[in-house]
Amino acid sequence: MEKKLKKKSFCKWDKKDIKKNINSIYDLTAKPKYVCEKCARVSRLKANVCKPHQFKIKKAKS
Repeated sequence: MEKKLKKKSFCKWDKKDIKKNINSIYDLTAKPKYVCEKCARVSRLKANVCKPHQFKIKKAKS
């Protein structure tokens, strides 16, 4: 994957980037930590969403 794509919002990826890097998208969205407040996309990295909001991790009750 191109290094610059890791620092680029998913909103700005074009169709060519998406097709070429589909496996990387799986990695970047697995166990997401951020959600975009504008478009609701999720990402593990803050840089991949345009208006990041960090998920609040809730511990499960046992």
